[in-house]
Amino acid sequence: MVRHLQPIGLIYGVMDHRLSRGEPDVQALRVHADKMNEFAKAALAQCLDIGTWLAPEFGTRVGLEAGVMECVSLLATTLHFRGFRLVNEVENIPCQVRLGALRMVLIAALLEVTDALDEPASLTLSASINADEETVTLALQLAPREDGHVEVYDDGYRKLLWSDVQALAFDESVSLSRQDGQVTMCFPIEAEPFVA
Repeated sequence: MVRHLQPIGLIYGVMDHRLSRGEPDVQALRVHADKMNEFAKAALAQCLDIGTWLAPEFGTRVGLEAGVMECVSLLATTLHFRGFRLVNEVENIPCQVRLGALRMVLIAALLEVTDALDEPASLTLSASINADEETVTLALQLAPREDGHVEVYDDGYRKLLWSDVQALAFDESVSLSRQDGQVTMCFPIEAEPFVA
């Protein structure tokens, strides 16, 4: 949340410096004030979105590409520091899925597979719409890496088990399977909302 508020403080500092001069440039101050307003609106939207992680709104939809990007952005740095390369190849998939289901199942799968590995790996996400056009499959492919090592990571919490991921997937009506270094998650495609 702080990351989205930092630009407001920076612009305030610039404005304060300009106001301390004898005759400030009013037009430049207006431009900075408009930027502060834009950043404040963006920060509010981001803070509200962060709240949906804590209290998901049932039925909220997201484009698959945008939802996967959000999850990848959340974990990429942490996984990188632990020795994993996370590659997102999900693009141009014109469908929506339930946001809560995608967040819960994808994040849980990523955490479980990386917690279970004791060697560096590349994790590649890809997706395809299934022939029934009612579901979309998100695939997480694991491949060993020779160019790194896994950092021991212990935050004091119990690590997720595969049975935990299965329970989350079941609760979210997501089909889940794991075999030969690949996890597949099959999400129901959500119909576009009816517009009168």
